Amino acid sequence: FLCTIPGIPKACGWNYYGQLGDGTTTNKTSAVQVSGLTGITATAEGYGHSLALKNDGTVWACGLNNGGQIGDGTSTFQRTTPVQVSGITGITAIAGGGNHSLFLKNNGTVWACGYNAFGQLGDGTIIDKTIPVQISGLTGITAIAGGDYHSLFLKNDGTVWACGFNGYGQLGDGTIINKTIPV
Repeated sequence: FLCTIPGIPKACGWNYYGQLGDGTTTNKTSAVQVSGLTGITATAEGYGHSLALKNDGTVWACGLNNGGQIGDGTSTFQRTTPVQVSGITGITAIAGGGNHSLFLKNNGTVWACGYNAFGQLGDGTIIDKTIPVQISGLTGITAIAGGDYHSLFLKNDGTVWACGFNGYGQLGDGTIINKTIPV
């Protein structure tokens, strides 16, 4: 999504999974309005899916949903118009990973949904989640980021925490072992 008019998202580019949110899967070479969204304060993208944060603290998503990364309680292959992410409010920041989504709440906790084969959702499992689950043991988080198969979190004490795929040491804990809870 591109926010060219304050609060009203527009999007352009690759749209194979409907991630532009205009009700189609047609690529767009110029920006089109995302269906049904206003009051948008932030956007984020993953691989094939898009997230939009509204000024009321709710999150809306569209595009590829094969692992539940849209967070609407289904694993319906794709959504071509935005749907509300289930069960979360008070969101202040969003991030898209490869096929997962991250949500920072106003109380400093982080929630996640989607593909979880490497533990990137941080809930201690490797099971995909179609609705957001709280990431284990994290509080005081001020910023979030998603990689292809890992997630990163900045705490208010300046430390960085990470979980998920670690085959190349991207979690920074001195190992190459995947982590299902943040380290």
